[in-house]
Amino acid sequence: MSTVPGRLLTEPDWIAARIDAMSHTWGTDVPRVAGTLWWCMTASTLVEQIAAAYVAGTPAPVAALGEFDCAVRPDGGVEHAFFRRVPVDAGGRAVRSDLGGETGAAAAEEVATALRDTLTAMIAQVAAVSGAGQRSLWAIVADAIGNRALDAGAPAAATRLAAAVGADMPTPRFVTVEGRAFVRRASCCLVHEVPGQDMCTSCPKRAPADRAERLAAAARARC
Repeated sequence: MSTVPGRLLTEPDWIAARIDAMSHTWGTDVPRVAGTLWWCMTASTLVEQIAAAYVAGTPAPVAALGEFDCAVRPDGGVEHAFFRRVPVDAGGRAVRSDLGGETGAAAAEEVATALRDTLTAMIAQVAAVSGAGQRSLWAIVADAIGNRALDAGAPAAATRLAAAVGADMPTPRFVTVEGRAFVRRASCCLVHEVPGQDMCTSCPKRAPADRAERLAAAARARC
């Protein structure tokens, strides 16, 4: 495990090297597939702490490039983000982005703008290096936000965060199956294009009836 500055996540040569490492791990020689798998992991890491803060009503970190470092695994995956700051008021006190009034609105805008700018810059480079479509990469972020908020027990927070980010971010969607909530995914991680791998249970490329049956089985297994 190594720690690198977050700005490297927009460097084409660095991204290409991480995607190449991912391709060796997964046994695929298709850059679009390895790049999409790498982005699924990276996007989830970037939004996890911000989504959790939206759920908990605590100050959300500012994900501006140059304001965080990342732990990177030998397989190229981004394991964790170390954010350096959260929005503060004139007195230097941390501010929650869900608070009303001018201070809360400013905090929310700072968090959302930083995340939007970072994601926009990263997605452009990942798409250029891997050949994955930018719309598909944005959809992966939306699903990651949905899953992280769902893990934290408040899927509605995902909708608020995605709306604040705006830009090309789709709205996270959810479906309830046998009393359990799941993300109704808009994205595909392409793992089924890796030799020997199958589609995910919730993959949007599955036939609706097949997906519903598998989600029901997953819901029952959680009971």
